[in-house]
Amino acid sequence: MSLYSFFKRKSEEDPANVIQDKSTGNIRLNVQEQFALPFVCDQNFVTLFESVPEVFFPIDFIASRASGAKFVLKKTKDDSIVWNNDSVNRILSRPNCLFTWKEFVYAHFAYKLCTGNSFIRAAVPGMFSGNKNLWKWCSNYWVLPADKVVINPQRSNIPLFGIAVKEDIIESYNLQCGFGLPLKFMPEQIMHDREVNLQFGAGPGFMRGVSRLKSQLKPISNLIAVYEARNVIYVKRGGLGWLVSAKADDTGTIALTEDDKKKIREEHYKTYGLGENQFPYGISDVPLNFIRTNLSISELQPFEETLADAISIAGAFNIPAVLVPRKDQSTFSNQKTAEKSVYSSFVIPLTQQFCKDMTDFLGLENDGFYLDCDFSDVDCLQEGRKESEEVKSSISTRCREEFLSGIIRLNDWRAQIGESKVDIPLYDKLIFEMSPDEIVKVKLILNLTQRKDEGNIQKPALQNESK
Repeated sequence: MSLYSFFKRKSEEDPANVIQDKSTGNIRLNVQEQFALPFVCDQNFVTLFESVPEVFFPIDFIASRASGAKFVLKKTKDDSIVWNNDSVNRILSRPNCLFTWKEFVYAHFAYKLCTGNSFIRAAVPGMFSGNKNLWKWCSNYWVLPADKVVINPQRSNIPLFGIAVKEDIIESYNLQCGFGLPLKFMPEQIMHDREVNLQFGAGPGFMRGVSRLKSQLKPISNLIAVYEARNVIYVKRGGLGWLVSAKADDTGTIALTEDDKKKIREEHYKTYGLGENQFPYGISDVPLNFIRTNLSISELQPFEETLADAISIAGAFNIPAVLVPRKDQSTFSNQKTAEKSVYSSFVIPLTQQFCKDMTDFLGLENDGFYLDCDFSDVDCLQEGRKESEEVKSSISTRCREEFLSGIIRLNDWRAQIGESKVDIPLYDKLIFEMSPDEIVKVKLILNLTQRKDEGNIQKPALQNESK
């Protein structure tokens, strides 16, 4: 049966099952019917994200942590932080009139992880669209609703798989926002961040990313079925069972007569219940047996299946099973270690790539700048930072001995502890190449530094005193 035939049958059975979009004429199922159908749920990932906890959890876990980073502008030359760039500071504070930068970044990652695509638009006049220094001319940036964006390719002579720029292949990005005619944006105004799509076919669909949730259609369908079943049991409950006659004679069981059934029902509704002048138990002068026909939630045992599905969905986003909310919570130490692993293996690289893409989109590199993200305030990463500082201190102690022995230079020392090179001649000399005055100055600085922090060489002290 085709999808159209299915919709048509559904609308004939119950018109409330099908909704028609007046602007496009397209028909779709209402939310409840969408959830009941595994083969169309991939068209409603945003709805699933907003409605199914097991889908919301991994996406929100990553998006909230990525947006919680500290974003800064740095110089390409020496990686120093630039604090006084008002144009970029405005973007990193409030990229548009409605959203803060944190909300902006959260929406970007939520759309990308949910639908496989995120579209960021620079709201700049057409005459400045192709400007390589976009950050100087535009202060308004928007995350477009990714599920409403249509990629419109060039109509003819597309140099696909050839030498081309984006504008040679894509004519525009159209936003079907439901406010009349679609909004049309030029390719140079859009930064399209997407997941990998390995499917190539007719039309522009291959230019869109594929959601990770598409690999989880079966677990999502199972979850929907479990929630539907549990809702029916909790709300509707259904038939609980049958009352059958327990009367018998030598020939066998004697069935209840219509009068017996009527009398039992009337007595039940009149005397049994929790209301005034009602009893919490019933008394019947007819021997009866009760045959149960329904199953309880515990007997259906949906929770093990639900947890397995939730773990599978979280795994698609590189979140280990120990972090998935469950009744039997894992130990705090295990969760802390697992969260640290998610940061290191997925959240930080993902956010760093976003910074690189935004740096290129804004044209910051043309002026010697780049965006960077800082996660140093994250609690679960503090332990790793402490270990890193201890290693750095140990390396610095060894470098001190090597420098005083004439094996390495001060800039070699700085390189081994991860510091940048200093353009001062003194820093590029071995100790036996220095003049007596330079040796006295360096040894004095080293002695002062050693007393202050037990041998750790500090960049500001060496650099300032040398000057």
